[in-house]
Amino acid sequence: MVKTVAGIFLSLAFIVGISAYEMYSVGSTFRTFSEALCSLYEKTEEKTAAYEDGVALRTFWKDKKRTLHIWIPHTSIENVDYQLNEALGYLSEQKYDDALPKIEVLIEMSEKIPRSYAFSFENIF
Repeated sequence: MVKTVAGIFLSLAFIVGISAYEMYSVGSTFRTFSEALCSLYEKTEEKTAAYEDGVALRTFWKDKKRTLHIWIPHTSIENVDYQLNEALGYLSEQKYDDALPKIEVLIEMSEKIPRSYAFSFENIF
């Protein structure tokens, strides 16, 4: 009986620990990504953004999405990839007015995706 209760509490502690790590990891990654996107947005508004700025952001994203696949469904990551690649295409052609809406969508996604998978009242019910 004691082993069973101890096993239950150990399992619960493990689940809570993994959940806390997941929320911290995903939140931290998307905060950094959002800050970089805001910086790119400002440069794009000023028409000083270079294609290399976008490539650096895509490199960061590719590195981080490998671990994000553990916590977040593939479709969410795929949507970010799609929007990011479109924005980079516009930046490479120096179509700043076309790139701005794509970057805005990415900023919004980087704020909403972590909240969609966080432990909160609205996600439970």
